[in-house]
Amino acid sequence: MSNKEITCIKPFKIIALTLLIVLIINLSYKLFLRRYLKSTVIWCLGIANTDRNDIMWWQVSPLLERWVWQLVDNYESGYE
Repeated sequence: MSNKEITCIKPFKIIALTLLIVLIINLSYKLFLRRYLKSTVIWCLGIANTDRNDIMWWQVSPLLERWVWQLVDNYESGYE
């Protein structure tokens, strides 16, 4: 192969590698959600705080609370 051909093929190799990485991330994310989302939701909603003030451990942080409720909404919308 000439230097010009190698230069033309290199961007396609980079694009193919990027698409492969995105595919692997997407598949692993979907497998994780299907397998572990239900148990994660049950775990988050089932463990109470030790102070006995009816606040879950994840409700202390507004950012974490928002994330957990999005997780619950995603789980429930998948089964409607």
